[in-house]
Amino acid sequence: MAKTFVVNSRIPAGKTDATTWLLSIPKMLTNAGTDNVRYKTAYCCTPGKKVIAEFKGPDKRTVSKALKGIGMPFTSITEAKKV
Repeated sequence: MAKTFVVNSRIPAGKTDATTWLLSIPKMLTNAGTDNVRYKTAYCCTPGKKVIAEFKGPDKRTVSKALKGIGMPFTSITEAKKV
């Protein structure tokens, strides 16, 4: 069963259109062959270009590897449970 992970990130340098970049994450994950990690949603906090995103995956290590594989910078990944 997939777990939920909250990722603190930033819009990468050179990516001025946050919406387009965030909406391209599912395709980037598919192209990278990361079938076991899915993008759920994100919240962009401007002007600092901070992003809080939600992903589903089997474990933190797998999510981290997938995000590194698509070039998504992050400062933390935290497992979250719905209450």
